[in-house]
Amino acid sequence: MVYFLLGLGLVGLWIVVDIIKAARKKPLPDLPNQVLDPTGLSLIYHYLTEPEKVPAEVTIDEQYIYENLRPSLEFIDSRYDCADFRTQLLFRLYKDCYEKLTPELRGIIKQTFINFKYWMDEPGEDSMCYWSENHQILFAVSEYLAGQEWPRELFTNSGITGKEHRDRALKRINLWMEQKFKYGFYEWYSNNYYAENIAAMSNFIQYATDRDSVDKMKIILDLLWFDVATHSVNNTFVLASSRMYGDNKASDLYGNRIKAAMNEVWLSVDTAKLVRYLSSVEKNILEGEPDVETLVKLVGVDAQMMQNFIAMYRAGLYDLPPVIYEIALDQEPVVVKTSSGLDVQELVQEGLIGMRDDQIMAQWGCEAFTNPQVIENSLQYLARNNMFRNKFVNPFRFINIKLLRMLKVPALISSRLGLMTNGISLDRGNVYSYRTRHYVLTTAVAHNVDSCGAQEHIWSANIAPDLAIFTTHPARDDESSEKHGASPGYWVGNGRQPMSIQEENVNITIYRLPEKKRLLEFHLADITHAYMPKEKFDVLEFYENYLFALRDQVMVAMATNGAWKYRQFDSYAASLFKNHDHPESDSGVHLNREFDLVREGGKYHIYVTELSDTDCESFAEFKQRILNNQLRFAPGSVSYQTREKNIYVSYDRTFKINGKSQIMEYPRHYSRYAEVDRKPETIHIKCNGRSWCLDFNSGARKRGNF
Repeated sequence: MVYFLLGLGLVGLWIVVDIIKAARKKPLPDLPNQVLDPTGLSLIYHYLTEPEKVPAEVTIDEQYIYENLRPSLEFIDSRYDCADFRTQLLFRLYKDCYEKLTPELRGIIKQTFINFKYWMDEPGEDSMCYWSENHQILFAVSEYLAGQEWPRELFTNSGITGKEHRDRALKRINLWMEQKFKYGFYEWYSNNYYAENIAAMSNFIQYATDRDSVDKMKIILDLLWFDVATHSVNNTFVLASSRMYGDNKASDLYGNRIKAAMNEVWLSVDTAKLVRYLSSVEKNILEGEPDVETLVKLVGVDAQMMQNFIAMYRAGLYDLPPVIYEIALDQEPVVVKTSSGLDVQELVQEGLIGMRDDQIMAQWGCEAFTNPQVIENSLQYLARNNMFRNKFVNPFRFINIKLLRMLKVPALISSRLGLMTNGISLDRGNVYSYRTRHYVLTTAVAHNVDSCGAQEHIWSANIAPDLAIFTTHPARDDESSEKHGASPGYWVGNGRQPMSIQEENVNITIYRLPEKKRLLEFHLADITHAYMPKEKFDVLEFYENYLFALRDQVMVAMATNGAWKYRQFDSYAASLFKNHDHPESDSGVHLNREFDLVREGGKYHIYVTELSDTDCESFAEFKQRILNNQLRFAPGSVSYQTREKNIYVSYDRTFKINGKSQIMEYPRHYSRYAEVDRKPETIHIKCNGRSWCLDFNSGARKRGNF
């Protein structure tokens, strides 16, 4: 008994020591205390590459350049999160403006790259996010280009040469591209994070000397633009996605971070059929702006990303395949079914859980950290690379207890208690899209039903440049204004993911409101709501539990199984629905009337949304037809009869049309433009007599007959 008690005491002491060690690992700051404005870097690149745009009162000398670069240099040197965003334009400045920079300035920039940390396995503690899909390629391209530029230099942080950095970064770049070709983007259809991918891809295409890999990068860029073309309407791009913030969801005008690149690409084709709306941000990016104050306002880090693409594209180093132009301009209604990314179980099946770069890039690129299948791998990788002081993963320190890990306690907790953080995993998105010449309706079908949702945008109706509508179940609805910007929060992600389906122009979404918190969940909301801004519609009418709206030629009907009402206008919440790079002087930037249509209480909240347009029927005919449709609600299910279809949906993942169960997992791509299986060898795209073939293994992208 004495030995038993002694053993227990030693075990307890062991655990206590580990807990004390964990408690001492305080998180490092991810951002500076004072803003280090990135706009000076963009300003200098703009002036040095377009000197005719320099205002008469500005003198471009060494001191002026340094003072504008200093905030970005300090941000990178301090290794704050998203430093890898700024390294892209900084390297481009060094290359494109080399002769216009003094030797001293070139030396300062060089030293920033020589001292930087490029991957998680390098020495040094910080709170940079390296692992999400966009950061993976940003860090790898920065490392490759720095190593290529200074191959014989000894990099001070890693202690290895530039050539070694170049070679190891190229392996990660090739792995990243291979995973995109096989599985699609993990941050699927994100009009926010595609911008970061585009920047890194553009710099690699322009400056990399490994031509085989450059050819493959052009293939991946083709696929990204194929995503955009198949899901955009009138040069706007807002749809269901694995990672979106409030402004990204609410409109193309205020939230589409790739809009300037889209405009640049489509400038060279006949866009008479498109609605062309250029914000002042886009005009300034595309055309320049002589007013220095306006320039400083317009360019943030997100706009910097587009500067990289536009410069590369204007240099003639990448041509968008003509078939992708044709798809974007196609006027005929089309259904597009796609799948992109990987479920956690697919990570297991594909052998992508482990310590190798390809494994951790897949696992953490999918944002899978605490799920039962991966939690031990996450802990092992964090411990191996001394990452517990990184602010984003710092909470892991309290489960990094050796005895608990030996007994597999973290995996047991994750599987039995359903951690809130398991919902951070992006998982495979099976996305249904219906596109007409007036609107795009998209849905991530039956996506992680009932899990907590970090940033997923489950369904979207993109109906005008300044208007997309959607619903969410907020992750929090407390009195703090922080909820509006939180992720997950009031507008971002979901407290609980709904059962959501789509059939052509109809979306049905069913939420089950939670009754108790899950482990690591700190808030519960007993509401769901629709983003339905009053001032953005030409007509907005309510009839009992029906809503009817008209915007330009697009008509919306939404019905719900209970009472709803607008919340009082909140100017702070409204401000978050505009692009933060947007100049304050733009008219219409802020919402001025109610926009938050709320349902309260109950167990199940059901939304039935149908779209139409005035080419098909009048607004009066549309309203009457919808009111005549049979709509029957039951707890957790709904039956909706519209035209010749009876659609039945229940929260238990049942989805039937006219009594026939519907497939809710899709191939990589299925539409009249392409039929692509998961993990393809080649991808063939066609439209209006044009065709394009992509063969990743050979690096070939060419016209083809098939």
